[in-house]
Amino acid sequence: MDELAAALVTGEQAGIGAVLRADVELVIDSGGLLPESSTPAEGRAAASARLVALMTAETSVTMASINSVPGFVLVRGDRVVAAVSAESRAGLLSTVWVVCNPDKLRHWNRRDEN
Repeated sequence: MDELAAALVTGEQAGIGAVLRADVELVIDSGGLLPESSTPAEGRAAASARLVALMTAETSVTMASINSVPGFVLVRGDRVVAAVSAESRAGLLSTVWVVCNPDKLRHWNRRDEN
């Protein structure tokens, strides 16, 4: 996850692809906010392209525990906009889950609700 986070920060699609299995599956739960994410991306090129698309100049990456496994969150301003976790096989990421559904990120952004 550290290598994926570092590659996302630099925006290098090749660097992102280097940590993904050729048959990786990327699943994005956007709560319907990102229409292109309703279908999982399969394969290194498709997954890398979608991951790069999540990043903007204002996005930072912070390592975090996601459902008790190592992961990271994408932060814009003071709000978490995505939580990322993954499963690996043979040293490469085989499945990557990205949750950007605001309802599911509510606990990350609790201070905004007070």
